[in-house]
Amino acid sequence: MTHSVKLPAWDFRRGMATARVMTQVGCERGAPLEVLLHQTGIAPEHLEDPHAEIEAAQEIQLIRNLLHALGNPADLGVEVGKRYKLTTYGLWGFALLSSPTLGDAMNLGLRMMNQTFSLTRHSMQQVGDQVHVVYFDEHLPPDVRRFVMDRDRAMGPTVQREVLGRPVAYSAVDMKQPEPDAAQVARLTELFGVCPTFGATQHRSIFPAALLSERLPQADPHTARLCEDMCRELVEARNSRRTGVAAKVRDRLLRTPGHIPDMEQIAAEMHMTSRTLRRHLTAEGATFRGLLEEVRSTLAVELMARARLTHGEIAERLGYADVTTFIEAFRRWKGMPPSEYRRQQGLRPSHGRLNRPMLRA
Repeated sequence: MTHSVKLPAWDFRRGMATARVMTQVGCERGAPLEVLLHQTGIAPEHLEDPHAEIEAAQEIQLIRNLLHALGNPADLGVEVGKRYKLTTYGLWGFALLSSPTLGDAMNLGLRMMNQTFSLTRHSMQQVGDQVHVVYFDEHLPPDVRRFVMDRDRAMGPTVQREVLGRPVAYSAVDMKQPEPDAAQVARLTELFGVCPTFGATQHRSIFPAALLSERLPQADPHTARLCEDMCRELVEARNSRRTGVAAKVRDRLLRTPGHIPDMEQIAAEMHMTSRTLRRHLTAEGATFRGLLEEVRSTLAVELMARARLTHGEIAERLGYADVTTFIEAFRRWKGMPPSEYRRQQGLRPSHGRLNRPMLRA
């Protein structure tokens, strides 16, 4: 049986801890702080502010500065990734640590990816007796892809080791890049516990599915649920704090829930081409697709709670071609189908309304 969970989001706002980790490594290697923060919009005092957040685009600029200042050393991504501990992630890390099993922790972690510092996209899929975690980087600027991939992949075994209490026994690790020098191969082999395969068609880590059912040493389901609820509130709050052009697009999408406009229509209303709109959103670390997902997720919950519409009616109002596509999207947003979400939230399922005209999305 094959089961997959995909999380397309990557351009979410993130905590300042990720900038703090990277500037610490850069300064340790001799880079001046002002050089690392150049054109990022991050002031030195922001690094110590526990409530400060940055856009993905700001983090990408910081990465560019770091690479340029240090001469793009081959080991930099892995070295930085190993610095991200469970405590770096705050509530997200505590929620993982408190989960009943490794599988619960990984599923929660993927659902709440907006509480991490990942810039890559991930999918987790069970194939037979193995779990495949695939990493995607095609959406990232080419000049930072290698660093980001190395960093985000190094985060994985580091966090998993803290959660499980011991290293995860990987069956295989695939990397798209050519084989590096012997020293770098040795570092990667030590990190993953297995020598990677280089020149692969995709970035992928494989481990036995039996590990998913292993009980975690600090499991506390009640604490895990509390942390997950708090993480979800933070995710929703971050999604609502859009600024600039992204905020205007999000507000426009929310304005007419019965008829959600496409990118061309919104661009025309803002007196620009869709290409210009896309460029503005990219500069702010956002995408039209990501904003549309945020809005649809928000509206779906509101329509369930207040309008008591059927899933088919909600799907139509949100612009989905059929109810199956909506259900798949809802599972991606909330980690469960809408029927289960209704049950957990105590929402009475609706049986629809007769002789009632439908709004076309």
